[in-house]
Amino acid sequence: MSEDAIKRFERGRRRGRDPVNTGADGVAVTTTDSLWLADYCECGHTFRQGDPVYVEYGPPLVVRHHSPALPCSRHVEGGGQLTDDGSRASAFHKALDAANPPPQGTLTERLLPGHPLLVDVRPRLHCAFCSKTFRPYEMAVICPCSLEAPKCRLGVHRDPGRGNDCYDAWVANGPLVRCPTSFQKVQ
Repeated sequence: MSEDAIKRFERGRRRGRDPVNTGADGVAVTTTDSLWLADYCECGHTFRQGDPVYVEYGPPLVVRHHSPALPCSRHVEGGGQLTDDGSRASAFHKALDAANPPPQGTLTERLLPGHPLLVDVRPRLHCAFCSKTFRPYEMAVICPCSLEAPKCRLGVHRDPGRGNDCYDAWVANGPLVRCPTSFQKVQ
């Protein structure tokens, strides 16, 4: 069998496994069928469903984020830091928070650049419920088992506008019984 036939077969097999994407090197979108969905980018962030990515099938398979917010692929036109001074983003998030306020008694914070949950460590800090890494401008409940006096600074997504309703799903069956960090009974 020729090398060209093997490459075409492999591309067809990849496309069959992930029909939304072409199976060829280039821009793709992360789907539930994507091989990289549960993986990490070189930036340390997890890939999420709907993330635009740049794929090099290799071998080895190399996948990088491909958006202005996460320009890891270095192929994003107009990439780099977003040029907005933050005022539009701030106004947008303020309106979003007013339309969908957090539950009474929760310590909810908007994760602005420089927030401790966004520190550039590998692996990056992630949600205690969904295990997706925290990204700038997301909303998170801090220390969900000790809302009055936060101790551990554990974060759980609570950002329904971005499809991250982790906190609401976590407490849907009632309040937490044990702390997910220390495993002590919540009082």
